[in-house]
Amino acid sequence: MKFRLINLLLLVVSISVSAGSLAQSDPDDRLVLASPDVIAATPELKTRMESLAQAAIADHCAACHGADLTGKIGVPNLVDFDWNWGMTGFEMTQAEGVFEIMQTILYGVRNTDCADDLKRYGGCPDTRYSQMPGYLELDMTDAQLNGLVDYVYSLAGRDHDAAAVESVAGLSSLCAECHAEDGSGYKPFGGPDLTDDIWLFGDTREQIYDVIANGRTESCPAWSDTLSAAQIKALSVYIYNRSMGY
Repeated sequence: MKFRLINLLLLVVSISVSAGSLAQSDPDDRLVLASPDVIAATPELKTRMESLAQAAIADHCAACHGADLTGKIGVPNLVDFDWNWGMTGFEMTQAEGVFEIMQTILYGVRNTDCADDLKRYGGCPDTRYSQMPGYLELDMTDAQLNGLVDYVYSLAGRDHDAAAVESVAGLSSLCAECHAEDGSGYKPFGGPDLTDDIWLFGDTREQIYDVIANGRTESCPAWSDTLSAAQIKALSVYIYNRSMGY
């Protein structure tokens, strides 16, 4: 990728740099090197972070995620602290969360815009990659697909047909690999939590049936060739802060 290694290294070392050591640097260099705590405690850096992030959102993110980043059907809400990848809520520092967001922005989700000889399992290096297969194409019957809809409802504590759930008991292991045995999701595979009340593609029987039957392959591009290191750092911190309510 065109994103230079030196910029990535600057991002990685940011957790250990103090505000004092950056006092004489270019504002964007200081932003790249500063930890989230230092940015929050330094008015100039906080203002610059917010300015860069809001401009990047208006120019690149809002078209899909909305100006307020709350998303829509099929496009994730970025500020509700519900994450398919990375953050679990048990991070010890803000920097851990920011770096997880940074990876998604840098390398995208299911990004395939790279040379074929670089791709691994269909995706570009380091992209967030998961696959929700379409089980209709894998010869599941309508009864089985509807049974899995009831199974998903059972995980979410919704009204469901217990007999239908029992009828697909042998198929539930197909879901567990990405969504975990209890349906709470599996971050390394990007498997959404099926037990909460957040539904990326809708919560009607028809919408859930469609996801199970036809799969999903939505993607987000890698922004490493488009945004600067400072913009990526600013976006990552800004999204993290918004998701935390500040």
